[in-house]
Amino acid sequence: MTSYLGARDVLSTGTDLQSVAAGGTIPSCVVEAFTVGKDPTRRSEDMLVLSSNHLAVIDGMSSPLSRTSAQASGRGFAAVAAETILRLPADASAVEAITAVAAAQRHLHPDHAGPAGAVAAIISLRRREVWRVGDVHLGIDSAQLPGEKDVDTALAWYRAAVNAAHLANGASLDHVQTEDPGLRAADELLRLQPALANRDVPFGYGVLNGTEVPERFIEVRPLADATHVVLATDGYLAASSTLHQAESELSEAIAADPAAITTLRGFGKAVGGTRVAPDDRTYLRINFHEGDRA
Repeated sequence: MTSYLGARDVLSTGTDLQSVAAGGTIPSCVVEAFTVGKDPTRRSEDMLVLSSNHLAVIDGMSSPLSRTSAQASGRGFAAVAAETILRLPADASAVEAITAVAAAQRHLHPDHAGPAGAVAAIISLRRREVWRVGDVHLGIDSAQLPGEKDVDTALAWYRAAVNAAHLANGASLDHVQTEDPGLRAADELLRLQPALANRDVPFGYGVLNGTEVPERFIEVRPLADATHVVLATDGYLAASSTLHQAESELSEAIAADPAAITTLRGFGKAVGGTRVAPDDRTYLRINFHEGDRA
């Protein structure tokens, strides 16, 4: 059962509490935590995990091919991952943790074509490590480690090029934002993309989707000497050093590129309709004190 004891003190204004999984005592190293959906009319597919042993941001994957689904499957994969992380033993290794999440998700079967599952970055406070599967942004002190996935980059650039061509041919910006012909043109890649999930092949990628995640897709980084750590889902441009900075950068980019063709090209989707942002977004900032370090 989710408990918000201690969590409300670190949750920023506007946080979607339905997308927070919290339990135990929230450690004092948590400075800022925030999660919100891109569309106020639909449930976010991101999750934020706050507990005494593990902290995490989780991004449930959206498939543009599930256009008629009442609820996108990414929320289910993210929610199961969040509840599993809450129950992990304090000394669990990265492989043990990811294996446990995959086992818990095994019963989930999306009712749509295209990509499905979730990606995540998890901090183990006992081990002083951050684990990453998929395209979540990391910031460790001055180092920026952006979340990137080759297949998503290929799709995003193709989509942007198609939409740029439509604009050059006289299509209105409103039409491109609303109809997103570039994304529709990429349907074939989206249908085929699951064949690359958790496969050690060109354009292969790691994802929490109920199948085994190869160890090459489980990234482990030590935090023993780290002071400032940021986890951010790819609804943000980067793991910026503060939530205010992350939000400001996103707002400026949306104003400059609402069709997501230039600055926001990597998002692979535009702002339009009831969407106030190109993607759900979650941010977590940690400051380790001297006594916290391993």
